[in-house]
Amino acid sequence: MYGQRHVRCDNGPMMAGHVVAVATAGLGGIAAGVVIMRWAQRGFGVGLHGASAIAGCVVTAAALALRFHHSAYLAPLLAFGWAGALISGIDLRTHLIPTRLLGACAAVAVLLLCLAAALDGGLAGLERACVAAAIGAALGWGSMHVIWRAARGGLGYGDVRLGGYLGMHLGLGGFVMVWWGLLAGFAVAALVGAVGVVVLRRGADYRFALGPSLIAGALAAIWWSAPTGLAV
Repeated sequence: MYGQRHVRCDNGPMMAGHVVAVATAGLGGIAAGVVIMRWAQRGFGVGLHGASAIAGCVVTAAALALRFHHSAYLAPLLAFGWAGALISGIDLRTHLIPTRLLGACAAVAVLLLCLAAALDGGLAGLERACVAAAIGAALGWGSMHVIWRAARGGLGYGDVRLGGYLGMHLGLGGFVMVWWGLLAGFAVAALVGAVGVVVLRRGADYRFALGPSLIAGALAAIWWSAPTGLAV
């Protein structure tokens, strides 16, 4: 479902379309960065680093626009990326992922995904997307819940809820992609942990925020699998 529709056209107009899409998304990223800084401060009392928040939103928007500029799913994916920046920033500062933040992000995601699915495939597309997103969310939450039980305190339950939010988006690319996205997230986390131990000389028991790694893995899985489309 995330796959792009291919249209034959000259390289000139295609390149121009890429430039316009990336530039527009970049401007949107700047605005999104400002918004998430204010939301984090006013809604959760967390001050985010301004330049980092804006840069993260701009880079995410540009990458997604370059990959999905012909897709009806660009809007919900941009919202997903920017929500991920906000969630990551708060998790890095507090080691918590507020439940009401995930609830608000999920509500926005449901609305935008439904609109995109209806535009892309009509009522049939909307039905497929709803089923895929619901099952993906259940798989994401369920998988993280099993890991949480096995970790015996080594994982916060906010990460379990985050798994459901990620699964909602990953499920649209196929149910197997839910697991690939989560695996990618843990691979990123392992790399971050290794850098912390080897380069920064932190202890092996150093506690770091898992949420940003899970979000990065999910975005990478969606970006990488874009050409395959819906696999359910």
